[in-house]
Amino acid sequence: MSRYLVLGLILPIFLIVSCGSEEEKIRTWQNPVKANLQFDVELNQEMYRLSNFGEPPQMALWLENLDSSEVRTLWVSNRLARGVWVGKVICPTALPYWISRRDIESDGGLPSFLMPLPDGITGATPKESLKVYASVEPGSEWRYYLELNVSGDYNDTFMASEPNGNPDPDGNGQPSLIYSGIARTENGWTDTAKVLGRTEQIVAISDVIPELEGYTTADKVLRILKVTSIIPQGDQHE
Repeated sequence: MSRYLVLGLILPIFLIVSCGSEEEKIRTWQNPVKANLQFDVELNQEMYRLSNFGEPPQMALWLENLDSSEVRTLWVSNRLARGVWVGKVICPTALPYWISRRDIESDGGLPSFLMPLPDGITGATPKESLKVYASVEPGSEWRYYLELNVSGDYNDTFMASEPNGNPDPDGNGQPSLIYSGIARTENGWTDTAKVLGRTEQIVAISDVIPELEGYTTADKVLRILKVTSIIPQGDQHE
């Protein structure tokens, strides 16, 4: 079942836990004086189950304002958001590009067990689908990003061991992929994300590498990331 996340970017962040229809949930998160964005993420289970661990990917979803360059994190999966890793304290190559953007947002560095991200923007990665909601200023324009990484998805290009024989220190495999698109505050606006590029397997980098040679499964884990701009009925900004 999809997990529903509500993010009020002015009001305190809170999570919808009540049952009810989709219409009721939308009415709950919509801010009547804001432009409301709905992000729909769909994953391909068959692809990430081919990895050594068979776990859903680590993901981060965030916005960047095209005018002010403001960065707003919307959702981060639990392992990275809380520093809950198996056999290690941190995993810097999991979502390195988002980490570099978070440094702009909060001067925060890597989240950890002692300094986790707020509950309202974290959660376990769902097996198949996720809905994330955000409210932004009417008339503003944003670029949205999703970074996604499946651990242990080794192949002939991104192998379990380096050429010198040392093992992949983070169990990374195929490096994280970054997807992006434009979110406009126009009623009914929709956009589907496209892949921008990737990071590195062994070293955490803050740049996006456009070449995707060597990917066999990681580039097929994301079925779709779609954003829809929803203006509540009666809003003067339609």
